[in-house]
Amino acid sequence: MENIENKNAVELNEQELDEVVGGKGGSGKRVKATGDVHVRKYADKESADLGILYTGDTAPYMGDKKTDYRGVVWYKVAFRNGKGWVSSKFSKLV
Repeated sequence: MENIENKNAVELNEQELDEVVGGKGGSGKRVKATGDVHVRKYADKESADLGILYTGDTAPYMGDKKTDYRGVVWYKVAFRNGKGWVSSKFSKLV
């Protein structure tokens, strides 16, 4: 079998995995990019850029969302080896 490396692979500890798949307080949902969207360290468009989810890509939803000072909703996602935030202007919960 061919080994395919996923550059956006996520390594989660047991508690985080439980949250992602819908265990204690988790949603089991994903966030889908509706356009190319930057994953940010915090729920703010000026926050550090952790990478990009390209149109059609999905990431596990971590069950948390915040609204910024402009009224834009941000979703917390598992991304690469950690967590980040994506704007609802370019993504949706699925």
